[in-house]
Amino acid sequence: MLRPIDLHNLEFKQVFRGYDKEQVDEFVSRMVVEYEELYKQKQQLEEQIEELKKQASRYNGLEGTLQETLEYVRQTSRELREAAEQTAARIIEDAKREAARIVENARREAADEIQQAREALAFRSKVRRQLEMQLLQILDQVRLMPKDDESDPRASTSSSSYETAQEVQALDSDESQ
Repeated sequence: MLRPIDLHNLEFKQVFRGYDKEQVDEFVSRMVVEYEELYKQKQQLEEQIEELKKQASRYNGLEGTLQETLEYVRQTSRELREAAEQTAARIIEDAKREAARIVENARREAADEIQQAREALAFRSKVRRQLEMQLLQILDQVRLMPKDDESDPRASTSSSSYETAQEVQALDSDESQ
């Protein structure tokens, strides 16, 4: 039979994405306290049963009274067992509800994180498009500047800017694939 000390010394392995250690510890602590109480009650009932058996052997002539007493003890034992089963069922149901709440919170948090990541990607794409548009506008303005002399530094800048624009477009087409 499981003893309260066995529950007290119980340890779970830690795993990735496992249950919250504090919540498990709190649940086990509650369960140990309730189990110790039930265990003590059981010990007391077992002691009572032993005492009644001793009395039955001493008072063989009072068989009818003893039969009633034993029936009372049996009924009490059944009631205690039923109460213990109901308590255990309630504890399990509470644990299931708590687990469902934890899972739902985790799902909600994951959905929020995914939404934030999507928004960040959309923002990044928007900023990139704006920068590309501004770069293209600057390149167009540079191309429209008069070409007075091929040795003019602006002329080499505009061809260099044109090449840069072509590289940006090539990078964009590579990224979109």
